[in-house]
Amino acid sequence: MRYSGFAISLFFIQIALAQKPFDQARSFLDKADYTSCTRILDSCHAAKYHSDSVLFYLGLVKFKTDNIEAGQRYIALLNKEYPDFYEVHYLKGLLYFSKKNYAKSADEFTRVIEKDPRNVKAYFNRSVALGQLEEFLDAISDLGECIKLEPSNPQNYYSRAYWYEYTGNYPEAAKDYQFAIGLDPRNYDAYMGLAYVYKNLKDDSKACEVINKAISAGSQIADEVKINFCR
Repeated sequence: MRYSGFAISLFFIQIALAQKPFDQARSFLDKADYTSCTRILDSCHAAKYHSDSVLFYLGLVKFKTDNIEAGQRYIALLNKEYPDFYEVHYLKGLLYFSKKNYAKSADEFTRVIEKDPRNVKAYFNRSVALGQLEEFLDAISDLGECIKLEPSNPQNYYSRAYWYEYTGNYPEAAKDYQFAIGLDPRNYDAYMGLAYVYKNLKDDSKACEVINKAISAGSQIADEVKINFCR
């Protein structure tokens, strides 16, 4: 079957237009503008456009706004209307985490990863659940996968450093905190984490240096606790 150039162009224009609502919704979701995100998703739902994904994102918004009961309703809808929609397990992972059932939460994120090995958010959330279970090495491994998939995301390095601290591996924690700061010089939590690492390594000079850098970067908390690091 052959298509004219105009027909092919029209076909790709239609695909591009179809993707726009979801791209906009995801953009608002990333910016934590849940009202705008919900407005777009509701319009998609009314038009019966990709209803399975719409229900998923609406459920995700509910969990992000701590409306657990509403999030559960979207899980039930997805299970009923789209039983083969595997991403429902992501929502289930969030649900179990909210109930502090970290083992089941990790299991649900694992089911997502088995279907989609490049789902960085599933790896990240599973690492948090594993950390709560004190399975720190597995949490660190998951964050290593996150870093492979998103090497420029400072949160991945910060979180891995956090769990390295729990294992007592301060040199690796320091490396990751430094990397997080390099990617985001206003990551105040990473400065604080690095200062505490140097404190644990008995390197008071470096700890004080980091605190001063945090203050220069604009951290009010660092300014308030400076006396604990710089004497």
